Amino acid sequence: MELRPIRKMRVRLWYVAVAVLVVIAAFVLWNFQAVRTPIRWFAWSHYYKTQVLAQPPSSTAELKHIEWDGWGWAGQDTTVYLVFDPTDSLSAAAKRNQPGKFNGLPCEVVLVRRLENNWYIVQFYTNEAWGQRNALECCCGSGQ
Repeated sequence: MELRPIRKMRVRLWYVAVAVLVVIAAFVLWNFQAVRTPIRWFAWSHYYKTQVLAQPPSSTAELKHIEWDGWGWAGQDTTVYLVFDPTDSLSAAAKRNQPGKFNGLPCEVVLVRRLENNWYIVQFYTNEAWGQRNALECCCGSGQ
């Protein structure tokens, strides 16, 4: 007779464990970018920093950068860059969390987000890319 209460308790624990995992999975899926970016930066920042810092200085006052992420379909592509800003001039832009044209970037961008001191991710508008001549002229090294 003692086995039935123990068995019921184990079954309940399994239900609770499955419910918790479902809630965690839903949270991660709902906030995929918010979760993915910090984990990716924590795990691979040394590799990305080495890639960016290996670039020669820009003659146009643009910040050193590499492609960090991108998505799109049918010619509607969005690109996000990892940017090294030695003076941390993008910190105000990251705090504002609004689109704009900022020093060291070739054109107006949707979002600037700070990863750590001097390191930012910068999301360009759809169909705009660093070094390409499109609607916002992100090619010409204006750097503002």
